[in-house]
Amino acid sequence: MNRENSGIVREISNCRICGSSDLGLYLDLGMMPLANNLAATSSDAKAMRRYPMQVQYCCDCSLSQLTVVIDPCELFSNYAYRSSISQAYVDHCRMMAHSLRESLGLKPGDLVVDIAGNDGALLAVFKDELDVRVVNVDPAQNLAAIAEAAGVPTISKFWGPETAEQVVAEHGKPMLITATNVFAHVDDVRSFVAAAKDCLSEDGTLMLEFPYGVDFIEHREFDTIYFEHLSYVLLEPVRRLAESLGMDVFDVQKQDIHGGTIRVFIGNEGTHAVKSSVGEFIAKEQREGYHDAAVYEDWNREIDSLIADFVAKITALKQGGAKIAAFAASAKGNTLLNACRFDTETVDYIVDDTPEKIGRFSPGTGIPVVDRSVLSADPPDYLIILAWNFAKEIVASTDEFSAAGGKYIIPIPAFKVIVSNAKA
Repeated sequence: MNRENSGIVREISNCRICGSSDLGLYLDLGMMPLANNLAATSSDAKAMRRYPMQVQYCCDCSLSQLTVVIDPCELFSNYAYRSSISQAYVDHCRMMAHSLRESLGLKPGDLVVDIAGNDGALLAVFKDELDVRVVNVDPAQNLAAIAEAAGVPTISKFWGPETAEQVVAEHGKPMLITATNVFAHVDDVRSFVAAAKDCLSEDGTLMLEFPYGVDFIEHREFDTIYFEHLSYVLLEPVRRLAESLGMDVFDVQKQDIHGGTIRVFIGNEGTHAVKSSVGEFIAKEQREGYHDAAVYEDWNREIDSLIADFVAKITALKQGGAKIAAFAASAKGNTLLNACRFDTETVDYIVDDTPEKIGRFSPGTGIPVVDRSVLSADPPDYLIILAWNFAKEIVASTDEFSAAGGKYIIPIPAFKVIVSNAKA
């Protein structure tokens, strides 16, 4: 492939956490477009530049990572995903903020910094309900403007040493730095965590929340693979990274959001008592084989079968005369649709609630993204829930569709038809 002006910053030949070159490829989804770059026309969407979507495993520390890194400015400078669109995620943020205040003993006036805080959904809770000072750091200027309008001070930059210095100079040292659904997006994770260490108060906490590698494999979540997600993470590699920087992972908590995440607490070495949860998670990973390449090779075969089965069943529905649409123009949905080679011959449209997405076209497939009115005016027989992690919320909010006889299809971890709200 010609790399000049291709958008690929580099190909990965070493593990980004431990530096090992002992890497093994275990999944290849072919050439894929950027998941969140919706196009103005269907033809533009189909003609989008594509990149190799491959995942490799580090045989030393067990990190999974993509084989290429795409220019982050191309991915994140204008970002279509908005945290506050999902009420389920807003509720998750509220519970998270209150839990962190309680467990970490945050006091009024303490500073909380959220890295890649999107439109400020989490920090708004800290500011409005918990009386702490907040700073959002997010490179997407469109999201920064939304956060600022909501009263959340925002630095529109990528996180790194210079941004950390700016935070300290302008606001002081935070007691808590949160980074939800961003750690897996980061190429230079060492610099990312080191910048947080330099920014934090001596007894402060860095809290990472990211999709858990165990759930990724167990629940066959291959559609969460896209170019923003550079890494697919277990706890052990994070523990090694923290230790190498003079920090401790002192607690870990399982969360159900996004198909299964973990919340990892990191502090300067010796400043927090290390809880038993850390050793328990790492022992379970080891015991269940997640530090063995064979698990990932077996999973690859499962995913090949899952995709083939999904395509066969959707094709059979179409051949039987069914009209099919989808809900949520999500990044994971884009991976699924492109892996299945679907387009408007199979899926008529995708319903979405994000204003920035409506009227655009799904990358690679050219499927139009529409608002909810189309679901009522031109209802399908089946609605594929692409954001399956919010399936209950989506089904509950489209009860008129199901009441009229519409059926839902859940793609992950396997093809499943839902015929009523009670079964969601």
